[in-house]
Amino acid sequence: MPSNNVELLEVIYKTPTLKNIIDEALDAGSKINAIKELRGWCETSDNPNWLTDGTRVSLRLMKDVVDRYAVRRIIRNKLTKLSEQIENYCNVFGYDKMGSRRGAKSKDGLYTHQYSDYELVEDHIGFIVNDLQWSPSHKDYKQYNKLWKKYNAFK
Repeated sequence: MPSNNVELLEVIYKTPTLKNIIDEALDAGSKINAIKELRGWCETSDNPNWLTDGTRVSLRLMKDVVDRYAVRRIIRNKLTKLSEQIENYCNVFGYDKMGSRRGAKSKDGLYTHQYSDYELVEDHIGFIVNDLQWSPSHKDYKQYNKLWKKYNAFK
């Protein structure tokens, strides 16, 4: 992803008012309005500073950033629902029934850490929010679907 996209995406995440405006437009189902709001904000605001050095505020840049933000927002929302679903499942059946991933043993072999399904989902939510370069792999999406089916089985 070009650096302008990353920088502008970072500005969206770090500016709560802008983020709320874009979220409202996307919730209303209007990606065009989200692009217009972002473009208007960039043209009237002195932040980000890199836009004042001659970088053109093009519709292509705005569209790419809003598209990227919308996809990351959808993934975050779905992972949050999956996290809540795992919690509900564990509240009904017990936390000992939660699945886990690979274990990490200490050098002496006495301590083993089991990476739980909940930890996996929470880590990926953190990656979506904090690491703008990260996106789930195809394998991750398959894992999310398996977890969703597993923890929705009790309904």
